[in-house]
Amino acid sequence: MDNEITHSNRVSPSSSRTAWFTEAGSPHHRLQWQVARTLFVGDSPYQHIEVLETEQFGVALVLDGILQTTAADEYIYHEMLALVPLLSHPHPARVLIIGGGDGGLAREVLRVPGVEHVVMVEIDRAVVDVARQFLPGHTSALNDPRLTIRYEDGVQYVTALDAAEAFDVILVDATDPEGDGPGQVLYTTEFHRAIRAALLPEGLYAQQSGTPIYNPDVLTRVARDVDQEFPACRVYWCTVPTYPGSLFTFTVGSLGPEPLIPIRRLPDEAPTRWYTPRIHAAAFALPPVVAELLPDRVIAAQA
Repeated sequence: MDNEITHSNRVSPSSSRTAWFTEAGSPHHRLQWQVARTLFVGDSPYQHIEVLETEQFGVALVLDGILQTTAADEYIYHEMLALVPLLSHPHPARVLIIGGGDGGLAREVLRVPGVEHVVMVEIDRAVVDVARQFLPGHTSALNDPRLTIRYEDGVQYVTALDAAEAFDVILVDATDPEGDGPGQVLYTTEFHRAIRAALLPEGLYAQQSGTPIYNPDVLTRVARDVDQEFPACRVYWCTVPTYPGSLFTFTVGSLGPEPLIPIRRLPDEAPTRWYTPRIHAAAFALPPVVAELLPDRVIAAQA
């Protein structure tokens, strides 16, 4: 991939020559971040990649025009996606991450006691390479000997697993399904069925399911599929300042453990910036505007 810094069509100067990155939250709403400089622009076989240094949130990774993560607020998303399911599981020894190429999710997973082996399946090697160069806080754990990185299609990897390779916890950290990006296939019924088959007894699965403000259909689709494929489906949320609407959801499928309340804790020497046991429990308290998007069984379980 070409590492030459070129002009990005999505970063444009205003009349005062201040550069702004603009993202469409919906056809009728846009988000903007002031940009100090463009660090990288290039194309992989899968997507357009940009790295921007923003004034408010530091270095930001942008894929196909959508801001994915920033140095300033990434901890909220990564702590909540990793720690809620892992601290709800009695023995999360084997963990699979599908996607997660920026490295932040692996970092959080690897500091949970009892985690022995993590496999990260990322289809786009370029994302990992760019993150290593520009997001060192995200990628600080990518050289951990417990982590194996595989550059291949996550659906094909999960589908080909046999029982001896199953996992205690599977986390999906993918781009949104809109457009033509590589994340589309990770929001299908067939994929959720394959996820269940790849879990050990008492397994847990969690996936980001988008913002109910701008993309309610994504949450509804994922929750419906997981409710059909798993004995238990739960939905929780947090606020991520740089995501459209800030309100962001995660969907959990469980083969046994109840994720509503944590049963394990991080050691004192592993402090968090967002997650706490009380926030873990509170995150499953759903605003009515979110609950109305979910199957009745999910709503009843979290009432």
